[in-house]
Amino acid sequence: MDNTDLFTAALQLEYPWKVSKVEFIADENDPKTMTLHITIAFERGAKFIFYNEDGSVWADASGKPIETTAHDTVDRTWQHLNFFQYKTYIHAKMPKVSDGEGHCPTVKAPWARKNSGFTLLFEAWVIELAKHLPVSVVAKLVGVRDKRLWRFIKHYVNAARALEDYSEVDSIGMDETSKKGHNYVTVMADLAERKVIYTTEGKDHTTVDKFVEDFKEHKGDPDNVRLVTCDMSLGFRKGVKDNFPNSNTIIDKFHVIKHANDAVDAVRKQEDKTNELLKGTKYLWLKNDANLTDEQVAWKSELMKTSKRLKTGRAYSMRVTLQDIYEQCQSREEAEPKLKKLCSWLIRSRLKPMKELCGLIRNHWNEILNYFEYRLTNAILEGMNSIIQNVKRRARGFRNNEYFETMIYLNCSKLDIDAVIASA
Repeated sequence: MDNTDLFTAALQLEYPWKVSKVEFIADENDPKTMTLHITIAFERGAKFIFYNEDGSVWADASGKPIETTAHDTVDRTWQHLNFFQYKTYIHAKMPKVSDGEGHCPTVKAPWARKNSGFTLLFEAWVIELAKHLPVSVVAKLVGVRDKRLWRFIKHYVNAARALEDYSEVDSIGMDETSKKGHNYVTVMADLAERKVIYTTEGKDHTTVDKFVEDFKEHKGDPDNVRLVTCDMSLGFRKGVKDNFPNSNTIIDKFHVIKHANDAVDAVRKQEDKTNELLKGTKYLWLKNDANLTDEQVAWKSELMKTSKRLKTGRAYSMRVTLQDIYEQCQSREEAEPKLKKLCSWLIRSRLKPMKELCGLIRNHWNEILNYFEYRLTNAILEGMNSIIQNVKRRARGFRNNEYFETMIYLNCSKLDIDAVIASA
């Protein structure tokens, strides 16, 4: 077996394609570096099915594909996966014909996507690397400008999303994540399949409107959505009310607890100005005892002994009561009277942040109590948010929002990229 036969087997070429030449050539940009060039040819007299520029097959009047020999060829080059340390290129004279009307249908290359300068294996490898490394780093590894890589990464992500079917989606989670500073992207997830199904810039009710348009394009039916989990954003509330008439909204319990923590911290900040005991105690009140050291638990216990005169201690006790309701109540009927009792305590506390917390709870009363009936949270989205923030950190930001959204889909949407590559 000579080297052309070896490379024909390595590239998994089938009749009528075969490797005709393999040679090392100095890189034109760096004469000291050698590059591997593989030339692919086809058997003389072989017949092909040809394709028009729009991707449609060249067919006769009855619609049957025309299979014929080539009238001419056109030179094409693709970058392939490196062979060992050598950058590798594939060259081929691609068959084409004339249809007699000024058009020249060509053959599809089995190893590459139409109009791509890379082989399918190269693109698949880069996409896999992009799940774990910033695209700028991948670009340096393969010696290609990152814009060229982004171009086909976006192509495959968009093509894979086009295959998504949301007709069975009936429970949706909504959350926002920061992009940079006070700029946000909203993420929508299928709670049953545990995957992101849409993301867009912003966090107001228009994000829900845009999501619904995309949802319908993927066969989703807003009338079939029964459950929506989200935070207390008024934008989400309006968007859900306008677009999902048959749904029950569940305010995520972790967001409710977060608002309670914020209220406790607001009380601490006010009291800290006049009470030396509270210096350096911020995280004692924001963390559960299980997450504190033994010394911190003892410190908090000592402070709580003075709770009759320590406003922060009273506020903390209210937050603990709210958390106990979530952890101990097994039904809406059990939780509602306890939540009413807590609200009475919050109102009577004469602590402004706690009274405001009470108002927030009352404004979202049914949505908060829906948790005890359906037991759904945004925990899935919180986990995805960790992945998204990791993607953002390792890339040190993105050139534009489109790139950021592309990476969210690539890492969190369980897209079938392999199906797109297989059909390229």
